[in-house]
Amino acid sequence: MKRKSIGILDYFARHNDAFSAKVGFSRTAGTYERYRIVYRHLKTFVKDTHARDDVPITELRCSFIDEFDVWLRSERGLSPNSVWGYMTVFKHIISLARNEGLIVINPFSSYINAYSPVDRGYLSEDELVKLMAIPARTEIEDVVRDMFLFAAFTGLSYIDVRNLREDNVQRRFDGNWWIITRRQKTRVESNIRLLDVPLRIIDKYRGSMPDERLFPMPSNNCCNENLEKLASRCDIRIHLTFHVGRHTFATLALNRGMPIETLSSILGHTNIRTTQIYAKITNKKISEDMAALADKIKDLKLLV
Repeated sequence: MKRKSIGILDYFARHNDAFSAKVGFSRTAGTYERYRIVYRHLKTFVKDTHARDDVPITELRCSFIDEFDVWLRSERGLSPNSVWGYMTVFKHIISLARNEGLIVINPFSSYINAYSPVDRGYLSEDELVKLMAIPARTEIEDVVRDMFLFAAFTGLSYIDVRNLREDNVQRRFDGNWWIITRRQKTRVESNIRLLDVPLRIIDKYRGSMPDERLFPMPSNNCCNENLEKLASRCDIRIHLTFHVGRHTFATLALNRGMPIETLSSILGHTNIRTTQIYAKITNKKISEDMAALADKIKDLKLLV
């Protein structure tokens, strides 16, 4: 007797339930939520375009994948990179099904989509100084600016700053204070020697939190809203979000001569290519490096 094919939505839901038990261990809450979002999009897509409650997983073909891609872009208005991320999740679910022998044909075999690196911008050193100097108009602006500056001088992301506890700040082998943590996104270790600015920010808030958290971290939306206000008063033209702080640190460090291997370790990246996306070499750095090279080779005699 032929076994009835399981529906793709049913299969997806089962694996989401399994993933939920792994949150905090091998899965982050953010990753789990991404899978849930893709499941909801897929459920709506199947209902709206196929007029069905589910589609047998054995019926999936390349045409279904392409239709879902177009639907995400047109009906949901998602950006190309958002579509890439959601389709990567869907492709993983299909791979699990193939590994279990539920399907033979790979519906993703002819699907082509690629992530496009996004230049999120960064603050120049002059803009960073402006942000540090401008008076905050409210208490929340003051806190948000401090949190952003902490990110700009450590390279930590919003979630990693929010997760910091007192025991993440340790004096190490060189006699200096360090942040010892793991990135929530990748679980990669990230050890950062603290410079003067983040040390002063830590001292400012030390002991103010009841649960050993280091900072009174506002929500990400609150941070971004207040950063936009601060940017406007500082005449900073880029769209200033909290993540720009991480990019600012990477660019500042690279321009000041930090080797990219060291920067990659500080940022908690798993490979150098990711670091190269964040750490954009500026024309100023190129000019300085070329001037240094010119000085070193000025005694060479060219043969004409």
